[in-house]
Amino acid sequence: MAQEAYIVAAVRTPIGVGKPGKGALCPIAPIDLATHVLREAIRRTGVPAAEVEDVILGCVTPIGDQGANIARLAALKAGFPAHVPGAQLNRMCGSGQQAVHFAAQAILAGDMDLVLAGGIEMMSHQPIGADWPEAWPKDFPYRLIHQGISAELMAEKWELSRDQLDDYAFHSHQKAAAAIRAGLQAPQLAPVPIPDGQKGELLLEHDEGVRMN
Repeated sequence: MAQEAYIVAAVRTPIGVGKPGKGALCPIAPIDLATHVLREAIRRTGVPAAEVEDVILGCVTPIGDQGANIARLAALKAGFPAHVPGAQLNRMCGSGQQAVHFAAQAILAGDMDLVLAGGIEMMSHQPIGADWPEAWPKDFPYRLIHQGISAELMAEKWELSRDQLDDYAFHSHQKAAAAIRAGLQAPQLAPVPIPDGQKGELLLEHDEGVRMN
């Protein structure tokens, strides 16, 4: 059994604003973003794609252009040989993290040596709840609570005030903006070329959601 599982390289696209007509990434298909990241991961590591033993991607809403095992499809589109498998999983908000855990577990168990793992989600393409049933079974044993209500319950349990949370969010944006200006984000990003009509292409090189001012 392997003693350790190592993260050899980590790369992601910039995070886009999920609004059609506003977010830069909205015109791009999820599979193309996943393909872009897979290719960049292979380029950075120098590992032949043929040696990858699995591609695991978490996805909360695996339907439409995020369905049909997008991990496998993205790997094929990225030029991986057909013998490299892919798996798509859903553990809601922890889907991408779970993909990394499964990859590490496979390596620690001695089943695999090299796995690509991560997550893919474009809520401007598939909004939350798009894959839910029209109605929950009447005999479902638990009451499903809206995320907004869940947030209020958590704030009450941990005695977090609105001012505390606003202050946390404010400083989070300040730190993210400072990191972008200092170029600290750059090593983890794979900038995405965006079609821009008559102008040709733009390059998205940083997270769109950060309030720089």
